[in-house]
Amino acid sequence: MENLTLLDRARGRAGVPPPDVDANRYVEDLVRREIRLGLLPPGSSLPSERELAELLGVGRTPVQNALKQLQSEGLIERRRGRNGGAFVRGASDDELRFREVIALAIDKRDEIRHAMEYRLLVEPLVARLAGERRTAGELEQLTVAHSALQEAADDAAFMRSDAVFHLTLANITANPFLVEGIEEARQCCHPALALLPESGAFHDATIEEHSAILTAVEAGRPETAESAMRIHLQRSTWSVEKLLSSLKQRTIATS
Repeated sequence: MENLTLLDRARGRAGVPPPDVDANRYVEDLVRREIRLGLLPPGSSLPSERELAELLGVGRTPVQNALKQLQSEGLIERRRGRNGGAFVRGASDDELRFREVIALAIDKRDEIRHAMEYRLLVEPLVARLAGERRTAGELEQLTVAHSALQEAADDAAFMRSDAVFHLTLANITANPFLVEGIEEARQCCHPALALLPESGAFHDATIEEHSAILTAVEAGRPETAESAMRIHLQRSTWSVEKLLSSLKQRTIATS
């Protein structure tokens, strides 16, 4: 249980996951991320199904389904008997890439925190301006960016579409200082954003929140757009902060 630095904070925080997110995928995402980040090293044991269900606020069935999926991916193995349970086998084939991104996120964690703080302060106002200034052509661009996010086939495509959506909002303001600032902040945050879950709860929440922003901008409701962006970035900032805290603990544990 001590290794579950992200899982043990997941329950009842910051609206993650949204109520309509599939519970099976939610459990899969959290455990998979722990393994890929090295927070659950090979050979370590997972909590029992009952403990995981209570910890994450889900039923036993989603936990059982998630563990079956993780076993089919070769990330865990399940043993019978008195000392049985679910045990971590190791990360997937792109573990080396993940280790490099982890090292970069650890090295730049203070800059990443500052960049997320900047985004939380500035981007809600950008969304407000977008709700005031958008043209029909710009609305079409924003809609296309959101559709690309919904249809993204993999994590790389999802991250590209996410960036395009935010930068399109910045461009709508016609303020080059805001555009440049948001571009630089997103580039700084990239290592941490790349380590967030590749599917499931995190992606579903992002799509839902972008949809609320888009709807408000389309309707010309600046205050609603500002509020929707603030909610989106509060959740993203929470996710990034928990990730960086976990990476710090991982560094201390392995030093």
